[in-house]
Amino acid sequence: MGTTEGDGKSMWQQLGGMIGGIFGGRLSTEEEVQVEVLFGLLGFLAKADGLITSYESDFAKQMMDDLKLSIGGREKAVNAFKAGLTTGFDVESEIKRFSALYPSGSEEMERMFEALLRLSLSDGRMYRRERDALERVATAFGLNKDALETRLRALQT
Repeated sequence: MGTTEGDGKSMWQQLGGMIGGIFGGRLSTEEEVQVEVLFGLLGFLAKADGLITSYESDFAKQMMDDLKLSIGGREKAVNAFKAGLTTGFDVESEIKRFSALYPSGSEEMERMFEALLRLSLSDGRMYRRERDALERVATAFGLNKDALETRLRALQT
């Protein structure tokens, strides 16, 4: 999980910038939505193939660390991750909550989607059920299968 092309900042530093005010104190309503949706979707994707690997769990923990979530922010992230693991987690509704603040194509949406892709690739394999879940997430973000394929290939090289 090195650097992104261009500015040399790690994806985590960029995501930290996306969720800027979480560095201590109480989360704003906007920050709560970002944390709840991101970690809910991380949980959903981690569970999709039926097995939450140590890579996926470590990925979520590392993201909390790199985002420098406060204790309250961590609690929200853990609760959202657990909610994402439950049957009936409403992917589309969660993405609509996020999209109400950050429309498709926004920098925040792009960063969130990249984090979700990286989680899906973190354990080095992607089973059909996990792929189906990722396609569901991509569709809810307004992306087609070709765009998903292009993004996955870019991250795998």
